[in-house]
Amino acid sequence: MKHSYENVPFYHRKFDHAGIKPEHITGFEDLSKIPLTTREELQRLPLGTVTARDIDIEQCEKTTTSGTTGTPLTLILDRESVECGNAMWIRALERDGLKNRDKMAVIRHPGYFPKVHWFQRIGIRPRKNISALDNTERQITVLEKYCPQAIKGYSSSLWEIARTLEHRPHQIKPRLTFSGGELMSSQARKSITTSFDTEVFDNYGTTEFSLIAWECKEHIGYHINTDSLLIEFLDGTGESVLEGKKGAVVCTGLHNYAMPLIRYKGDDIAVPMDVQCPCGVKLPLLKGIEGRQSDLLITLDGRSISPWRFFPYPFDDYAGIIQFTITQERRDRIVFRLVLEDTFDMSRLDEARQRIKDLFGEEMQIDFRIIDKFDREKSGKIRAISRLF
Repeated sequence: MKHSYENVPFYHRKFDHAGIKPEHITGFEDLSKIPLTTREELQRLPLGTVTARDIDIEQCEKTTTSGTTGTPLTLILDRESVECGNAMWIRALERDGLKNRDKMAVIRHPGYFPKVHWFQRIGIRPRKNISALDNTERQITVLEKYCPQAIKGYSSSLWEIARTLEHRPHQIKPRLTFSGGELMSSQARKSITTSFDTEVFDNYGTTEFSLIAWECKEHIGYHINTDSLLIEFLDGTGESVLEGKKGAVVCTGLHNYAMPLIRYKGDDIAVPMDVQCPCGVKLPLLKGIEGRQSDLLITLDGRSISPWRFFPYPFDDYAGIIQFTITQERRDRIVFRLVLEDTFDMSRLDEARQRIKDLFGEEMQIDFRIIDKFDREKSGKIRAISRLF
C-alpha cells in the first residue's frame, strides 16, 4: 500500500480522493476503506499513470488479458510477480501429482506460449505447446506423438478432444489432466475423465493474478492462493457475502510492484466456503466459479440466472447433442446454437423451448440455430454463455 501510494499516480489520487493514507490499512478488514479498481478505469489511463515510477519497465514483462469480455488490458509484470505466479502453478500441479520429469502438453492460445527455459532443455518440466486454434485432429496427432504424462488446457479444448476419442482406440493416456480458462461442466469433466482414463483437476486463474485457486484430490472446492493475493467476495452493494453465497471476485495482488492492482474487480463470480479441506492444505477454499457477471442471463422479471443452471438444461441429457452455446441477445431474446448428431430427436427442441419459457417468462423469444461447428474466439476459447446487453 505504501509503495503504491508513493509511486503509482493512479493509486495516489485514489487514496487521496477517499481520504485515506497507507497507514490506515493495518489488516484485511481495512481493505474496504479503499475504493474498487476496475479494468475500465485502467484502460482509460496512460500506462505511466498506472505503473510505478521507481520501476524500470524495460526489465519487466508486458502482456495483455485475453479480451474474452471486451478490450484487452495491458499489464506490466515485474520479475518477482512472474516468478511468484510460476511458483503458484508449480505448487498446485505438484501437489496434484505432477513430477519434475513428467512430459506435459499444454493447449492454449499461441500468443501465450512461454519461452523455453534452460532446465527444460535438460529434461526438467518438459513442455509441448499446442495451439488451441488448431483443429482437433491436428491436436490429437501431436498428443499421440508426444505421449505426455500430463495434459493441461482450456476446458473446451480438452472436451472436444475427449469427445473425438470417445468411440475410437487411441494411445493418449495421461496420468494427470489439468483444465482451466473456462467453466468446467459436469458433462465435460465426465467425458474427459472417461476418454483419458484419468482424474481431472480444474484451476481458476487470470492473466492479472496468475493462478488464483486450484482443485486438490478431494475435489470439494478450490484452494485459494492467499499467500500471493488477497481475495474478497462482494455483493451488489459492496458488502462481503456469506459462506455459500455468490459474490463478485475482488483481488489485491501482493507481489507485482511494477503495476499494483489493489481491490481489482474483474467480471468473475464465485462462492466462498468456510470448511477445512481434509487433504491437509491449510489454504482456504472457494466452492466454485459461477462464471462472469456478463455471463448471467436475465429473466423478464429481472432475476439473474447462473451459467451453472445450464448444461444439459434445458435438455434432459446430452443424447444427440455434441455441444451448444447460449447467447441472450436482448432482454427478450435468447439464441441457442447447437452442433447435433444425426440421431438427435428434433422434437426435443419444443420441450426445451417451453422449459426456457417457464424459467425466463412466456414472452421470451427462443431461437434454436443448428450449426456444423463452433469457431473459437481470438482467445482460443469457446464462450458457452454470453449476454450482449
